[in-house]
Amino acid sequence: MYADAVAKIVESIFPIFYVQPQGDLVDVCGTGFFVDDSGLFLTSEHVMAAPSSGSYYYYGKTPDQVCEPAVEIEHVASDPAQDLYLGRVAREYLQPVEVSNDPVRPGNSVCLSGYPMAVLDISPQGSLVGNVQRYWQPSFVIDATETVIDGRTYDGFIVQHACFPGMSGGPVFDMEGHVRGMAAATLTRTIPAVPGESPAVVPNAIVIDIEHIRGFLEASGSWPAARDEALHGRSPEPEATAPLHGRSPEPEATAR
Repeated sequence: MYADAVAKIVESIFPIFYVQPQGDLVDVCGTGFFVDDSGLFLTSEHVMAAPSSGSYYYYGKTPDQVCEPAVEIEHVASDPAQDLYLGRVAREYLQPVEVSNDPVRPGNSVCLSGYPMAVLDISPQGSLVGNVQRYWQPSFVIDATETVIDGRTYDGFIVQHACFPGMSGGPVFDMEGHVRGMAAATLTRTIPAVPGESPAVVPNAIVIDIEHIRGFLEASGSWPAARDEALHGRSPEPEATAPLHGRSPEPEATAR
């Protein structure tokens, strides 16, 4: 069902490595995906908000192709309030994703993507060793959400499945391989137990929708679409808002 879409998206996503040589610490802290053909990529701001003693690196189309030496990621723009981060990779970057302009509706089928469950270490020779694999999770749109977590406001929608650690910043795409949003956090709610049963815990990934992503990219002034509009002296056409209704109840939510 998603085989062709996965084959398309796999050409545009990558794991973001956090390396702290002094403490022999290395991990995949999140996922990024390219949004233009000059190395600009998008991810979640909280993915890039680790202590300043470490650095973030791009190792290429891992695990298929690893670029050596790794490329240190450059900051271009960020919006902590919306958990959005725009960075740049200077070389060996991948092709950009295709973004859908169609509104998202409850019941739409989408797929989460990213790099959870990485196992990594720094060898005595100083190189990275371990295992990094992509993860694909078909899901579907449940409803709109506007949720505040740690001072960040997430506007978008929730889907059936959770966003695991390492998947924050990953594109959420449809069966045509078109991006419909970006996974950023997990909304966890507990249904009280009825007599004789245990409480039910319901985790749903929060997806930042394309309307807010596009607004952030255009405001950055670095995204080619925004530059082209400015050069031609016209404003970008407004995007249609997703016909989703309702707001999720107050959550027990975690950024991933």
